[in-house]
Amino acid sequence: MFRFLAGLVQRRSWVVLLLWISATALLFLYAPRWEDVTKDDDVRFFPRDYPSVVGQELLERGFPRDASSSQVVFIFERPAGPLSPEDLAYVEKQASEFYKWSEADPTLGVKKIDTHRSPVIGPRLIGKAHDGPGQAVLSIAALNGTYLSRKTRIAVDKILDYLHEQPPLPEGLTRSVSGSALVGHDMNTAANESIENTTTATIVLVIAILLIVYRSPLLAMVPLVTIAFSVVVSMKAIAALTAIPFLSFQVINITRVFVVVVLFGAGTDYCLFLIARYREELARGRTREDALREAIEQVGGALVASAGTVIVGLGMLYFSSFAKIRYTGPAIAMSLSIALLAALTLAPMLLRWLGGVIFWPFRPPHHTPGADREAESLQEMPMTGFWVGVSSLVVRHPVWILTLSLAALLPLAVIGARTTSNYSQLADLSPDRPSVVGASVIRRYFAVGELSPTIAVVENPKVDFRTPEGREKVTEVTRRLLAVPGVAEVRSLSQPTGKTPMLDSEMNFLQKMADRALRAAADGRYVSIKPQDRNAPNHITRFDIVFETDPFSRASLTSLSRVGDTLDAASKPGGPIQGASAVGLAGSTSAVNDLMRVTTGDERRMYFLVTFGVYIILVALLRRPGTCLYLILTVVLGYLASLGITELVFKGMHHGTEPWGGLDWTVGFFLFVILVAVGEDYNILLMARVIEEEAKHGAVEGTRRAVAHTGGIISSCGLIMAGTFGSMLTGSLTSLRELGFSLGLGVLLDTFLVRPILVPAFVVVADKLWNEAPNAAKVKAKQQAEKDERTAATFAASANGKLVEEDEVRSMAPDAVDSCLGQFYEE
Repeated sequence: MFRFLAGLVQRRSWVVLLLWISATALLFLYAPRWEDVTKDDDVRFFPRDYPSVVGQELLERGFPRDASSSQVVFIFERPAGPLSPEDLAYVEKQASEFYKWSEADPTLGVKKIDTHRSPVIGPRLIGKAHDGPGQAVLSIAALNGTYLSRKTRIAVDKILDYLHEQPPLPEGLTRSVSGSALVGHDMNTAANESIENTTTATIVLVIAILLIVYRSPLLAMVPLVTIAFSVVVSMKAIAALTAIPFLSFQVINITRVFVVVVLFGAGTDYCLFLIARYREELARGRTREDALREAIEQVGGALVASAGTVIVGLGMLYFSSFAKIRYTGPAIAMSLSIALLAALTLAPMLLRWLGGVIFWPFRPPHHTPGADREAESLQEMPMTGFWVGVSSLVVRHPVWILTLSLAALLPLAVIGARTTSNYSQLADLSPDRPSVVGASVIRRYFAVGELSPTIAVVENPKVDFRTPEGREKVTEVTRRLLAVPGVAEVRSLSQPTGKTPMLDSEMNFLQKMADRALRAAADGRYVSIKPQDRNAPNHITRFDIVFETDPFSRASLTSLSRVGDTLDAASKPGGPIQGASAVGLAGSTSAVNDLMRVTTGDERRMYFLVTFGVYIILVALLRRPGTCLYLILTVVLGYLASLGITELVFKGMHHGTEPWGGLDWTVGFFLFVILVAVGEDYNILLMARVIEEEAKHGAVEGTRRAVAHTGGIISSCGLIMAGTFGSMLTGSLTSLRELGFSLGLGVLLDTFLVRPILVPAFVVVADKLWNEAPNAAKVKAKQQAEKDERTAATFAASANGKLVEEDEVRSMAPDAVDSCLGQFYEE
């Protein structure tokens, strides 16, 4: 196969170029624009029985006007004192004008707006400062779109532009915005910024590293042009998949970051290995044509196998339940396949066309007649002296090196194994983002849970919640929910404003009249009416639950879990709402909780599938199951150590008002998948050379030569890969910075510790155990036999006390020998 490919590139390069141009032209002609098909909405892809899906369906069926998927919260604050009547009138006017403006643009998806004058909920939207004289009032606009959707992001952009055009506020009054819609908007904005920053930083880093490694501008441009072209083609190919009906493929916006980073990292590595072997063959005296053919034939198989581990590992993500993961993995895998094909066709084509000038301003590698070919080829490899020393040290002291390396990594791996995942969206944003600023203002006056209250919706066909009996059941459920730790307030039919209602005996006439009006308004808010029969009572009621903590934090997720348990207990026999046909939890906290649930299940599944898939590839290539298992274990050890170091670094850098909540959930997941795949990529490139050299020089010397030959190029590849992953540190999202740091660190650990030290040390130790130990046992057994024979000849004695010669002993029967020995010992 690779011989044919080499011949095609050398003799029919114009055919290769024409095929690439034709495929690219077709993609640009028929593939949709990336921006038109990308999606960001996490919460649309949960299974139908998840609480957030059930809750949203019940909310839309029972309370269609209130069934918003996200909110924009306007916070009007007077920090120096209480709000004046003029302030409140101004806020109400602003809300009215905003609603009229939103009605003129249906794409905004504004369903309603609650203010301090809204029935039932209004008084709860005015709050006093917890530790000062200030006062604030909220206006809450309900939107159709979920908080991470593209639709919501566009709507929030228009809302922010609208606010920017408004006249100045009254003196002393300030306005800020937050809410789940703002959180999603800021996350998407930060993600887009991260994509641009990461792309730019990746290209700059790759160019810099290539120039440092090769010092030849044209030679550095070969992998850069090849992979840049691959990225463009890959992005179009991914978008084209969405146009195939039976695939139902979806493009996630953040996929672009991974495509750019992985292709510029791994794809450049493939080109570097090809170029390194090409230079090596030139240094051995081959012509350029022969050197290029030999490089493709010798490196092609290793490149396909090493890329295969990454492709299989990422392709396994297709079996995830969560769409954001299910479609991202295969998209990256397909992109890497395109980059591999380009590295084996376009890069050799450029090397052939440019000829010897590609090494300018240096001369091409060459062989000096009479010189040692092996030594001369080693001189052509970067960092040769260092890696020759490392390889010699490893093969001399493999046991000590293994022991010291494991002692350094194991404590960090233990920390990594104990890390917890953080699902907080606010923690992922910079402190200067509008949603974070607004959330900090809300904290001063309200429970921060007002950013996005959770709505528990209960359907019970046997209960009419408008009757006294139904109200008593709601009261009991409300009481139980209030007892849940972390719940700041519950608003329901029994206490519409979140406060415990006064008894009739405690109220005067006016208070009773106001209470009746409040109850009438509460009926419409907390008990639904059947659309087909407005006179018949419906059997759906809702509970608005406000948590004490950030709605996206782990503390709120814990409280939500307890709320779910409380509702389940209330629905069982003997509970106040026994016989409930459906119980759901709508809102952003529930969506994040379901996100945690689905990704946790996917993590467990992917840890097995990715590891198993990569292991099968390794065994198929190396045919050494024990060694392959060790290779997997070393990469997993590097993964846990990288995770532990990342936890220590970012925890030490955390100085926010909230306690450290752990690394973002994406870090552990994608770090494992990418590091296992990429780590085995490097191991395959090393082990392929070990096997090649082992056949010529034996295991120990072959390992030493393999490390010396590949050390410089794999280290260069590792630096490029780590640099491209490290470019994610320029992103605006905390999760991307954490992931970029951990991936870069993991690749460096793999490149400079796992691959050049742990792996070759194990190969040498294993060779001694499997080969030298049995041989030593055979030698020892032979020596013992000879010793026994000499002993019998020397110490055997005849009846008259004379020594028996060895030849005589050999001819004696066993019983006679024993008799002679016995007589000798007696004397």
